[in-house]
Amino acid sequence: MSTTTSILFNNKKIVPKEFNKIASKYDFATAMSHGYQDDLNKSGSLLQLKGDELVVDLCCGTGKSTVAFKDKITTGKIICVDNSEGMLAVASEKFADEIKQGKIEISLQDAMNLNFAPNSVDAIFMAYGLRNMPDYEKCIENLFSILKPNGQLVIHDYSLSNHPISKPLWFILGYGFIVPFCTVVSGSSTIYTYLIKSVLKFLQPNEVKSLLEKKGFKNVEIVNHANWRRLFFHSFRAVK
Repeated sequence: MSTTTSILFNNKKIVPKEFNKIASKYDFATAMSHGYQDDLNKSGSLLQLKGDELVVDLCCGTGKSTVAFKDKITTGKIICVDNSEGMLAVASEKFADEIKQGKIEISLQDAMNLNFAPNSVDAIFMAYGLRNMPDYEKCIENLFSILKPNGQLVIHDYSLSNHPISKPLWFILGYGFIVPFCTVVSGSSTIYTYLIKSVLKFLQPNEVKSLLEKKGFKNVEIVNHANWRRLFFHSFRAVK
């Protein structure tokens, strides 16, 4: 592990600064990832929205996660939260019309220290975020606190299944394709090397489910993704 990647693991608070470096190329890089938006759309469909809710898209990045469910919101509002100024700048441009209409708001915040009152949010969508938090348990506690009773939480993240080929295949895919390709596209290898390592060290699906239940969530379900991606990606839906 490189020195810079080690620093990211030891201090995940600086991860957003690394995302700043690749923000302008992020959408292009992920567009080359087979099924990236399809998987987000599937996770977004797990939010059972009526249209008038206040939804927080936590760790929204450039807003590709927001796209997964924004059309479900009619009279409600989406607050796109991230701690990377660069990623939010891309999201702001992407959703310029919705921001003018008051349908979407952009908010620079640390996901570990959210500026929302207890019991104030109807739903939270968190894609590729929990894995980057320095304290998984504290993060889930905070999300539980700000949700209204019966509020929904949907988490979408890399979470390797316990199938024996999951880790070896992720290692090959990560270092054989993701890191070299995204380095060429973005000009930086640091955040992608960190990505591969962080996925290998992250919780397995049953562990995420157990954590959510431990922190008070009910009706927790694990949702698999299509074909080979079920080895690496999982969605989790839970209710307060």
